[in-house]
Amino acid sequence: MNSFVIPVLDFSPHSDFNILTLLKDLENIEGEVICIFNSKEVFERLEGNKRIDKYCYNKTNAGVSRSWNIGINLAEGDVIFVMNADLHITQQCVKEMRQYCLTLEKAVIVGPQGSHLDFRNLKVNRYFKKGTFDKPIKTHDVSGFLFAINTERFRENRLCFDVRFSPCFFEEWDMGLQIMSAGLYLYAVPVTGFEHHWGMSQAEDERIINYFGRDLKRGDVMIENRKRFIRKWSHMIRFSEDLLKEATI
Repeated sequence: MNSFVIPVLDFSPHSDFNILTLLKDLENIEGEVICIFNSKEVFERLEGNKRIDKYCYNKTNAGVSRSWNIGINLAEGDVIFVMNADLHITQQCVKEMRQYCLTLEKAVIVGPQGSHLDFRNLKVNRYFKKGTFDKPIKTHDVSGFLFAINTERFRENRLCFDVRFSPCFFEEWDMGLQIMSAGLYLYAVPVTGFEHHWGMSQAEDERIINYFGRDLKRGDVMIENRKRFIRKWSHMIRFSEDLLKEATI
């Protein structure tokens, strides 16, 4: 069985797609739908939606990592799809991702887009995006707007998204290192039956994120989570001296 985990904060004003269109996409795709509501407005409008099988309502925005963990813990499927609310997806895309997730060697997470990273300098060496590759590629991360988890491997290895990277940023890189440290793999897979428009990940640094009732600047969150990432993984990665110095400030 598939489980579809969808954190929802708003109606995605930056995009042509939102939670309403995504639920419509999922009407003809088999699997349980689990929504993690992080705002009262959206919860009250969708609480009785027939396509939603399970939900959690958080009084305030719990952030990315916590929302993903909540949904994963509620899921019963052998493959868990984690999806942004501003996503359009087809049945064929779900079918192909499920097949890759269950058959690729030591796969824990697969997604349609991912990166090869320069961890020492915290840079992307190559980003594999839709339409630029034609076979599965082992990557260091997968993009968080859509990915599929092999539930058995994820739970057997006690993997969990680190809530210290809440409300957002670096949780994908951290999970990649958790998986690779366990001797397992992430893959970018060549599926094309989806559409997505970037939101917070491409926003300006002054953009405000409300997290557990506190207003935080996007740029400040990025800086602090970069420091946390360096401190967590410095035993394993020889970060550049400038980054190590920054993380101690």
